[in-house]
Amino acid sequence: MTIIKCKNFTVVTVLSSDLEDISAEDLERLIEIGVPERTELEFKYMLDPGREGHKKNLVKEVTSFANTSGGDLLIGIPDPDDVDHLGLSLNWITDYTRDEYKLKLEDIIRTGTQPQLSSHEIHTIPNPNQGGAGFVAIVRIQQSMISPHRATNSSGKPFYGRNSAGTYSYDVEQLREQLIEQYRLTEEIESFLADRIAKIRAGNTPAPYETGPSIILHVIPATAFGLQPEVDISPGENEMKGLPLFHRNSSGSHYGRARRNVDGIVNSKDFQRDDEDLWSEYTQLYRDGRIEAVHSFHLRNERVEEDRVGFLTLYEILRDRIPDYLGFLADRKVQTPIFLYMTFIESKGYVLAKGRRNRTDRLDRDVATLPSATVESYDTPYSEIIKDLLQEVWHAFGEFGDPYDTLGEPEDRLSENGRR
Repeated sequence: MTIIKCKNFTVVTVLSSDLEDISAEDLERLIEIGVPERTELEFKYMLDPGREGHKKNLVKEVTSFANTSGGDLLIGIPDPDDVDHLGLSLNWITDYTRDEYKLKLEDIIRTGTQPQLSSHEIHTIPNPNQGGAGFVAIVRIQQSMISPHRATNSSGKPFYGRNSAGTYSYDVEQLREQLIEQYRLTEEIESFLADRIAKIRAGNTPAPYETGPSIILHVIPATAFGLQPEVDISPGENEMKGLPLFHRNSSGSHYGRARRNVDGIVNSKDFQRDDEDLWSEYTQLYRDGRIEAVHSFHLRNERVEEDRVGFLTLYEILRDRIPDYLGFLADRKVQTPIFLYMTFIESKGYVLAKGRRNRTDRLDRDVATLPSATVESYDTPYSEIIKDLLQEVWHAFGEFGDPYDTLGEPEDRLSENGRR
């Protein structure tokens, strides 16, 4: 914790950016010097996740932080205005274990916010006194890129923000401003996708590429369009490795040669190939965490007469690569949500192979950008994300319902075909 004393005796404190570095002594010092609540700081002397009123207060506070500029909710710390009757001591939580308490808070936040809030961390600090029992807690909330978040367990006005006086309910104009900002994010993502797809179709790519039927995956953190710092895309030994290419592990090495470029790092097998022998696939990692992965399938269909994309092959590609791309962003603490978009280009007339002899209808357009799959939390199972993407592919090729219901679980089918 940093403490700066000014001439007029105003004290400014900054809690460590790493929650693990905050100690009980730091929190006790906050009480001693009388740090007031403000836009990014809220004190709760007691917050019992078993009480309905406390649950509502928790959701109200975390959504107010997420809808504004983020901040810390300190639990077990008295508000300076209440010190006279509560005293200067921390209020140690003893009715729950540390793990139980964290799980209960997570459950309240998960079920009490819409859209679900994921831009937060919960940290507990044990009583350091010898033989002392209990702990205090900190909930750190980042400013959300998909605000406004609604408190679903709140009666009356369910949207909250914060200012120097604390938490307040949004009025109509403030809510309108939040919704306009959300619309701006959607417009920026759509503009980025349109620009990139047009350039790829024109052959204006960061690596050698022969235009033709291809699948493009864009992984887009919402923070890429905010005032967030650049992502550390080159941590030492991985700098020359880049991100793996957008194909399944069974298709040979999924790494090519990585190069730095103006946008970040691009990986391709085609930098030293003749134009007549291209793989026509690459992975571009942008400095702000965006990922563009291109998989060309027209060059692999020369031995078959039919223009087709294999459903199981597409599943394998997503199964093998989604963990790499999302894991990379998670390791660098890139804030969710993250939007995943799949686009088929130059693919009009292609069919989706459901089995050896079973086909879908033909794709009806040259460019098909599918609805996004949204990753609201890194805790979301990869299998759910992949299923969401494949559901949109299934619909794009004219099918109704759920492909897993129709075809069965992909892993079971791969096992039956000896491809697992």
